[in-house]
Amino acid sequence: MSVLVLLNASAGTIQRAGYDVEAFVRDGFQGRAIEAEVLMAGGSDIAAMAHRFVTTQTPGDGSRTLVVGGGDGTLGSVASAVAGTDVVLGVLPLGTLNHFARDLGLSKDLDAAMDIIAAGHVKQIDVGEVNGRVFLNNSSIGIYPFFVAERSAEQKRLGVGKLAALGPALVLMLRASSWKRVRISIDGNVPQRTACVFVGNNFYDLRVLGHRSNLTSGELSVYVVKEQSWLGLALLPFRVVFGLVDAARDMERYRAQGLEIRARRKQMRIAMDGETVNVAMPLRYRIRSRSLRVLVPEAKAA
Repeated sequence: MSVLVLLNASAGTIQRAGYDVEAFVRDGFQGRAIEAEVLMAGGSDIAAMAHRFVTTQTPGDGSRTLVVGGGDGTLGSVASAVAGTDVVLGVLPLGTLNHFARDLGLSKDLDAAMDIIAAGHVKQIDVGEVNGRVFLNNSSIGIYPFFVAERSAEQKRLGVGKLAALGPALVLMLRASSWKRVRISIDGNVPQRTACVFVGNNFYDLRVLGHRSNLTSGELSVYVVKEQSWLGLALLPFRVVFGLVDAARDMERYRAQGLEIRARRKQMRIAMDGETVNVAMPLRYRIRSRSLRVLVPEAKAA
């Protein structure tokens, strides 16, 4: 077995490791009889490297396994190149939060992750897509993309990690929060005045923060935050964290294979897997059922 391993040099775990992660991964795969080319690269370069791998490898030649070490944003950018091909994705959870890796049943332990890759159990899972861009976890519009952008700015300004930047970013988000009118088309047009629309790849249980038990339902989960007081909006993130969200009171919920969001603007900042990007309107979301081949623990492969 041979694999290409791409490691995000700026990933949270690599930055904090205190040892040579690149050498550890190379030696780890060698000890598992896997021929691995291990490359350390900047996060902005990894998507292009993944695209070159997908387009230059010959389908069916037995060497189309791509292992990526990074967080959710890195993995999401790689999934855009890999989804819909026969390339198999292996995951080394090296980010700060690692939501996708957790939902695959992976631990943060690198040795355990390499064991799973070596075992070779493949599962085909769903991905979400908006205007041609793939996301693995979720995408959102409104106050959350603003929050993500402010968190990144606070990280740079204060020289701290994501978790330490949460508080200052939350304060800035609430100061700037406003209700925007958008038109959501699922089964017909649904005009909404909302501070946030959340679109998940498969169903999210709001009582268990960020958790999905199924990645193959073939549906998007859509949550539209209802108009409420400034205090209610301020407390909503904390209610989500502690599993205290009242879905009937706080938001409208839908399940769909696709939806369209329109607003009176040419483009909108959206969040995708913890990163932000400006996308032309309208926003067209869809589920791509079982389009990504990924290595998982044996118990998750069924």
